[in-house]
Order: sequence, then C-alpha cells, then structure tokens
Amino acid sequence: MKKNYFLAAMFSLVFSVSLIAQTYVKQVIIGNGGIYGNPDDHVTVASYNPDDQTTTAFGDILRESIQDLIIHNNYVYVTAEDSICKFDIDSYQKVVSVFESNLHRLFYHEGFLFVSRRSDINGAPADGIYLKIYNAENLALVAAIEGISSDASGIIVAQDTAYVAVPGDWQATEGKFAVIDLGTYSLEREMNFGTEAVGIYDLFTDGEKIFTVNKSPYMATTGSITTYNVESASFSTNVINHVVGKGVSLEGNILYLGLDYGIGSYDVVSNQVLQNTIVPDPGSSTYIYIADAAFDNINQLFYVTITDYFSMGEGKIFDMGGNETGTFEADVSAEAIDFDYRINDFVYTNPVSNIKVFPNPFSNEIQIHGGSFSDLKVRNLQGQTVYEKMNGDSFDNKINLSNLKDGIYFLELNINNNVLVKKIVKK
Repeated sequence: MKKNYFLAAMFSLVFSVSLIAQTYVKQVIIGNGGIYGNPDDHVTVASYNPDDQTTTAFGDILRESIQDLIIHNNYVYVTAEDSICKFDIDSYQKVVSVFESNLHRLFYHEGFLFVSRRSDINGAPADGIYLKIYNAENLALVAAIEGISSDASGIIVAQDTAYVAVPGDWQATEGKFAVIDLGTYSLEREMNFGTEAVGIYDLFTDGEKIFTVNKSPYMATTGSITTYNVESASFSTNVINHVVGKGVSLEGNILYLGLDYGIGSYDVVSNQVLQNTIVPDPGSSTYIYIADAAFDNINQLFYVTITDYFSMGEGKIFDMGGNETGTFEADVSAEAIDFDYRINDFVYTNPVSNIKVFPNPFSNEIQIHGGSFSDLKVRNLQGQTVYEKMNGDSFDNKINLSNLKDGIYFLELNINNNVLVKKIVKK
C-alpha cells in the first residue's frame, strides 16, 4: 500500500539527556463493504488495536460497497460509492461527508485530497471528470481535472507533479497514465503505455521513478509492472508470468503485490519476481479471495482480509515468512486497510558511566562490564519491552537475547535511579 515511514531515531538533547522517538502502530483501520445486492448490509469502518487485539466498529456509511480509505494525521478518509467521509480516529466521530458519484481511489498531498473516479452500474461520470481535488479540512471541492479519457485508479505525487493510473473501463485493452500539473490543476498529457500495461491500477514511487502495478485482466494468466522515469518521461513494461493483483507496498527496491491470488514480492531494480508466495492463496479455487492487503513496515507484518463477497469475511496477520501470527475481525468485502502510525517520545537521563556492552552487534548474547546497575530492560523500536530483569532478580553479566529477531534495540540500565541507554544491534 501506500506510505513509507521513518523508524526510531536516537539523538542527544544535552550532555545528560537522550530522547528516543519511536514510531508505533496505534491502530489498524479496516473498511468493510456490505454483501452485494443487500441494501441493509452497509459499509462500516472499524479499528483494530494490535496491543489488546480487539476490534471496534465506529463508523457507518449507508452504502453497499467501499472503494478506498487512507489515513492522514488523526483522520481517516473513506470513499463509498457516492460518499466521501472524514472520521476523527481519536474521537471516532464523523467530521464531514460530501456527495459525489462514481468514486474510486484516494490520495492525500499537502492539505488536499485527490479522488479518482470510474464507471459504476449507472455508467461513466455524467460530467466526464475522472479526477477531483478537495480541501482535506472540510472536503470542499477545489478542482475538477478535465481531459482524462476514461476510468481512473491509483494516484501518486512525485517531484511536484501528480500521476494518475487510467485503466479505462472493462473493455479497455491498453494502460494509460495521466500527468497533472499541480500549479494549474490541469492535465499536462496522457501517456499510453500500450497493451502490455493493460489493467494499470496501483502506483508507487521512490521519488525518481514511478512503478505501476498492472492487474491481470479477467481470465488472463499474466500481468505486468511498468517503470516510468520522471526526469526523462521514458518507460518500460515487464510482463510477469503470474496472475497479478493489487499492489501492496514499496519497501526500498522490493514491491509487494498480489501474485497468483496470494501475495509475493518483486524487485523493481532487477525486474524479477523474488518470491511467488509470501502470503498464500486463501482458496481462489473455491471462490475465496484476498479482498485487500496492507504492509505494516514497522513490525514487518501483512494484514490481509479474505472473503467470498457474499457470506464470509476474515482478517489474518502474516509475518515475512508467510506464517499466520494473528487474526482480526473483518466483515464481508473488507476492501480497505490502512495503519494509524503515531510517534512516542521517551526521555531518559544518561548518567556518566564506565559500563560497556559487547559484542555489539551481537548474535545470541551480550556481556555488560564496568559498573553496577539494578533494573535492566531491552526495548524494541516501538518502545515495547522485549526483555526485562528487575531489582531482586539474580543478575549475571551475560544476557541471552537469542530469541530476539535481528534488528535495533535499546538496552536500559538503572544506575542509582538514573537510566543509561545504549543502542544494541542483533545480527
């Protein structure tokens, strides 16, 4: 999916104080669609708390299907058929909603909400507009972009220009790409990527290039990835011999996306599929599919909703090895997921000490020498305590941390009621 976040950083404030700023997942927001054809089963928006593993529904939209949701700051924006809604995800109250037909995907940029549009059961948008821009504060219409030729999908901004996927309607045989001038809110040009890019849907960027995930058409066994160079305006498309679904997330050079009805990975530099299957196909042979998937890049977890679109819905959590590590509540057609990332600041006094920790990096255990201390804690980047020995426990200068995953941690030692913090790395 949709965003990249910086992990924790440690820096000095004064000689004796350090601050650790830690990014963590406060909640996961899930948008649940209703059962197709049942007007009494409508869209709900729910919060999943990863700490206590509870799910709480907090929003209703009296529509049958959900198209997208995104989080920015403490708000979630939702498109559901002909409604754009904004909810406060601290108070769980609806802030504002507006009517607009033919809604599709969402993108936030510098105070503005970009909304793509597409054909629905009543046909194409009556006004012929496939991209509209709203003030994110009050959802007032700012601009209607004329000239996009057909149904629009994913949106991204790179180097002060907006790019919009134009897959067209179900009869389309080519993939197109609209380039929008953000200074004038006008269409600069529409590029045709040709038949190999048919099904263009999700867009990701590293700032210099844009990578488009081109979904496989119905009954097709291949899909593709198009790489567009922002500076040169050149592009190339690589056909993949797999059924390609939605894009999930771009992490460095690795693009996670739907492959063969599960989730796999693709290297955007080498243009090679790395893993055919990380998250397995939930049962496409019996018409059970992944409705949506999102990647928590803080905890390295995939959140996946599965459904048959008429009778069941489930939420599952997978680690990078494809192991199911948890579940969450999801209704039928839960087709939108996003993460509410927050930042915690923890301030510690760092006493002068001769204590040394080695080896660092370490593989299984660390040794602590050079002074006395009482309480000991090891925290991960999210601020969670993953190892602890308190005053009264038997202490040894060797601490076995072999059960921890590779990564960065912070060792806290209580020295005369002051806390010494040292960064340690497990490799």
